[in-house]
Amino acid sequence: MNTLNAKDILHERGLKATSTRVALLQKLQQHRSAMPYSTIQEQMHDCDRVTLYRTLESLKKQGIIHTAFQENNETYYAICGQKCDEHHHHHDHIHFKCIKCENVTCEKPEKLIQISLANVDIHKVSIHVEGVCQNCLKPKKIH
Repeated sequence: MNTLNAKDILHERGLKATSTRVALLQKLQQHRSAMPYSTIQEQMHDCDRVTLYRTLESLKKQGIIHTAFQENNETYYAICGQKCDEHHHHHDHIHFKCIKCENVTCEKPEKLIQISLANVDIHKVSIHVEGVCQNCLKPKKIH
């Protein structure tokens, strides 16, 4: 996502393309996995915490980003797919956290998991999986 794409996404969702919103979207895209709030806060050092919080909330509300993982007072944020909008988040993926490198990624399951419960209307299912990612499983080469 380049600057133009970030601006287009914001405009499509009825949001002004402020420098904070554009910068945040670019940082999330460059991170290539869900980004912890503490890292976002470090990298958005020119932005006060109230503005950052409001920016995250407005992007979530418009279906541009989602909360991918929460643990030990840390929230990880990721960019949504194109199916999400201001009315519904459509996530048919699993949030995977590597216990070694602590990266959180959105992963498509090999088989779609379908859950139904009697006498309830399910609106959201969130699955968090922890293990060791592909990169951490690779043996380290000694030079």
